[in-house]
Parts: sequence; structure tokens; C-alpha cells
Amino acid sequence: MITTLVTGLTLAAILAIIAPLLYLRLFQVNIPRMTRRFHFPEDLLYSTRFPIILRAFLSGNNRVIKPFLRVQKVRASLESEDPFYKGFAYEGTGMGFGAKASLWPGRGRRFERYIRELDPLYLYQYYVGLGWWLHIRYRYRFAGYSRWMETLDPRYAHIVFDGVGFRAALFESQEDPSVHLQFENFPMDCRRVCLQGYGRGLWFVSQFNLEAAMAAIEQLPASYRQDAYSGLGLAVAYSLFDRVPFGFESQARIPSAHRVSYCQGMAFGWEARKLQNEGFWYEQLESFTDRYAKCAERYVDWVREAEVLMKHRAEDPDSYYTRWMDQMRMLLKQRGTQDGSEKEACC
Repeated sequence: MITTLVTGLTLAAILAIIAPLLYLRLFQVNIPRMTRRFHFPEDLLYSTRFPIILRAFLSGNNRVIKPFLRVQKVRASLESEDPFYKGFAYEGTGMGFGAKASLWPGRGRRFERYIRELDPLYLYQYYVGLGWWLHIRYRYRFAGYSRWMETLDPRYAHIVFDGVGFRAALFESQEDPSVHLQFENFPMDCRRVCLQGYGRGLWFVSQFNLEAAMAAIEQLPASYRQDAYSGLGLAVAYSLFDRVPFGFESQARIPSAHRVSYCQGMAFGWEARKLQNEGFWYEQLESFTDRYAKCAERYVDWVREAEVLMKHRAEDPDSYYTRWMDQMRMLLKQRGTQDGSEKEACC
């Protein structure tokens, strides 16, 4: 009987070790196979750039989705990435950290412990990556997300829904053009950030074709478009950071009713770029004319000013991110109406 008990305990201990290893193996991504899911026409910037972005993102996931995490080794590996694409690799670690943290009680706190140890300057990217994993795990069932949000920093928890919206656009929107209606399963603040991510994803689905992305957004319900245009602006600013003049020039092509939201998204994209690697930010700005460089700096300054202004408002902290979006739009409108136009706001 004692032998049977010992054998049973031994098997239980082995299972307790093996089960998490097998679980994590499920979330290792075959990068070549994933890349083959997309079509890359010749002579498009998208066809050169998106495969690198995708590889960087998925390799970030694969670097951390291991049973034993050596943070310094992971950081050194990430820092070897091209600085233009490095943020995408850090974003991918958010997906992997989500899977790892799910094995622990207080999963949100464990996730945030991982990202602080790795590099806190890639703050937004981690939460977007976590949104990818949560979408794989819970799809559009809010109860699963809610349990995570209870232990995440309420200032940034809603950013996970940007990852949900992005992934829905990238993998589902072409087969199911009404997939955005699934966002109705989420509370309004979460839904809005989903729509930002969805607009961001449509930029990639449209293969960096602004008119095609705009046409897709115009097919959405009218109440969805502001936040989707915010995501489109964010995607343009972040993925074409080496083409800042295009970002500013593209604003004239956005419908006037949605231009401020598009500008807000661009500002958020550039602020993320500056936060994660200030040296690379200034290196890039030096390649543009003084006018464009100063405008990009102004946008980032306004994002940070908007956060300060927003903090003085007394609303529920759970809506922190959407209030920040709205405060930035208000600031853009105020700055733009000083001379009766949006000229200053959108340079």
C-alpha cells in the first residue's frame, strides 16, 4: 500500500511538471507556416515590411514561451533586433508572457512582473501582445478577460482590447466582414479599444493602402468609425515611422469628420516610438525637415499633456485609456480652433 501511494505521488509530481511544459508548447508558433498564410504582391512596401514585422512579433513570443525564463538572455536577444522592428518583437513577448502568466494565481500581476523585468519602456506593446493571447484563449467571451483585468494595472488593462481588435481584423475580417459586431460582447470602453485595434489591423489587411483601409472603415457602422480611424492613424505612424512626412500628408485624405481621431492615433503611435527608444526617435527625426520633426515632437508633447489633463478629471480609473484618447482629441480640437481650423493641430 505504501509503495502504491509513493508511486501515485511520484506520478502526480511528474504530471505537475510535464503538464505546464506541454501547455506552453501549444503556444510556440511555427513562423514560416504562419507567414505562408499571407499574400505578398511584388513591388509593395507592405510585401517587404510586413513579413519582417510578423517574424519579429512571433519570434518575441517564441523567445519567452519556455518553461524557464532567463530574462537577461531574452533581453539581449531582443536588443539584437533592428531598432525599427524591435518594438514588434517586444510586443510578441506580451503574447508569450500571457500564456506563461496564466499558469499562476494572480495572472495579471505575474504578467506585469514579467514585463517590468524585461523592459518597462515597451509598456503599450506588451498589453497589445497580451490581447493576442487572450483573443486566442477567450475569443469574444468577456468573462475570461474580466478575470485578467481584475489583476492588471487599470490604467493600461484596456489596451489588451487593441490586440483583440487587431487580431480580429488580420485573421477574420476578410472571411467574415461582420466580425466587428462581436465587439458588442464587450463593455463600451473595451469595445472602443477593440475598434482602435481593428482600424490598426485594417491597415495591414489593406497592405498599406490608405484608400483601401479607409474604404473598409467606411463600411463600419457610423458609431464605430472614429475609433477605427484612430487605429488607422496609429498604424500609419508606427509602421511608417521612417516616413513621417507621409503621415502628415495623409491627414488631408482622411474625411474631415474623422481627421482629429486619425491625428490622435498618429500621436499615440509616435509617443510609443519615442518612449521605447528615445535615441532611435531622434535619429529618425534628423532625417526629416525641421518642420516635420517639430510637428512630430509637438504631437508627442500633446499626448503627455493630455494624460496630465485627463488625470485631473474624476471619472472611474477603469476607463483610463479611453479617457486619454478623448482628452487628446479634445486637445487637438482646441489647438486647431485657435484660428478657426485644424491647421495647427494636424500641421
